[in-house]
Amino acid sequence: MTDALERVRRIPAWIRWLVALLPLRMALVTIVPVLPEEAYHWNFARHLDWSYHDHPPVIAWAIAAGRLLFGDTTLGIRAVPFLCSVGTSILLARMAKRFYGDAAAVWAVLLFTLMPVGLLVSAAGFPDSPLLFFWALTMSLTWEAIDGRDRRRWIAAGAALGAAMMSKYTAVLLIPGVALHLLASRRDRRPLATPWPYLAGVTALAVFSPVIYWNWKHDWASFLFQSLGRMEEARGAPGRPGRFLLNQALAFFPLTVPLLPAAAVLLVRTARREEQFLRACLLPIVLVFAVVSFFRPAHLLWPLPGYLGLVVVLSGVLSAGSGRIARVYERGRSVLVGTSIAGFLIAGIHLGFFLPWIAPIQGPYGWEEAAARAREIRQSLPDSAFYLALGRKYTCTSQLAYRLNQPYNVFGADLIGDDALQYEYWSDPASLKGRSAVIVLENQTRANRLERLRELFETVEPAGEVIVPVGRSPILPVPPVGFSFYRASGYRPPEALLSGRLDRGRNGRRD
Repeated sequence: MTDALERVRRIPAWIRWLVALLPLRMALVTIVPVLPEEAYHWNFARHLDWSYHDHPPVIAWAIAAGRLLFGDTTLGIRAVPFLCSVGTSILLARMAKRFYGDAAAVWAVLLFTLMPVGLLVSAAGFPDSPLLFFWALTMSLTWEAIDGRDRRRWIAAGAALGAAMMSKYTAVLLIPGVALHLLASRRDRRPLATPWPYLAGVTALAVFSPVIYWNWKHDWASFLFQSLGRMEEARGAPGRPGRFLLNQALAFFPLTVPLLPAAAVLLVRTARREEQFLRACLLPIVLVFAVVSFFRPAHLLWPLPGYLGLVVVLSGVLSAGSGRIARVYERGRSVLVGTSIAGFLIAGIHLGFFLPWIAPIQGPYGWEEAAARAREIRQSLPDSAFYLALGRKYTCTSQLAYRLNQPYNVFGADLIGDDALQYEYWSDPASLKGRSAVIVLENQTRANRLERLRELFETVEPAGEVIVPVGRSPILPVPPVGFSFYRASGYRPPEALLSGRLDRGRNGRRD
């Protein structure tokens, strides 16, 4: 027993903490129900491709790999993202150890765990999960290359950057960060006179080339959607910089906000190359989306990768132990970790089962009941009948396809001429002409869709409702989740839709 304890003590402290926190990560992976975005990306994995309309392909490939081991389950969706989350923690700990020492490595593991939304997203079926891993890997390899350990690390860093861009387009904002550091640092700009950084760029493009190929084949649809399309989407929506900053603080730094001023002062005044590098990596992405928030609502997750460098800096602040706040955190570390774990478990249980008197997040609820009713109605229709699921954005279509395990027979709003994102690439309205359908409408969007449905089907008959109460709130009433069902026959695709698909087919741009 003594020998065993001695061997455990020899394991670096940050690894012991990483292992000790694994049950928390695994509990969250198990408890939290499949979210709408995850169901959408599960559909990506059932339609494997080089890229997709609104995201690059890595999350689809990750979920497809998880399905091979765990099937179409919550664990199947999250298995590879879970490994990415653990890998991100390891990379941050190694970087913190290299820059600040062993104590900082421990804090890097803990601080990443104390980022509520960051930790949840890093282990979920979101593109941000592989993005965080490859962003951290790119930073680590790039620094090793800059520090002169091995010039070949530039090639590895380029490959990691390409994989990050294959995960989410925002990874491109790491490029100006690294370039800024190389140009600003007298010592570290030497590689610019060698071919290695440029070979890294070529490598990144080579890894990213499947996305370029897909966009070329599809009229650059994804690139246009994530640039001009995002601006068009936000036209008329007011910017909310104050709300953006508040949401960032509450989502990622609720337990560490007091440390941010010390980290900001350190980053402004530092003369250390390592900290200048971290500053350069975090500034472009954080500043870009902070500016965006003045002109349009900015998504909560967009700046998230930039905070990885901040985690390393905060680890250095805490490991130095200088200042009253750092000493308070050091003395209260166990309380801090315990509070975080309790908060995560309460949030996970609430997401899975919704606790009374706490306002719920409605996205995960009601889908099993809706799928059961849709399946029942389908039995009374011809074998050729399909499902048409209409609601908020991709939510209804994705969740119903996942719960029914019918990714090739559940269709979205493009069949009635509305925008349906990636679902437009998976449907062929001409092949559905004349067929019957089970129509599922989220009640909150029913009024906008029912008249249109009656124009596009020969008959549309009501087939009941499913109402699912979801929690109670002590302040505001929480409406139940509701679905309306219809039996429809004789689908008539809109002529404009058919001609548009035909034109794209002739151009060879739409698969």
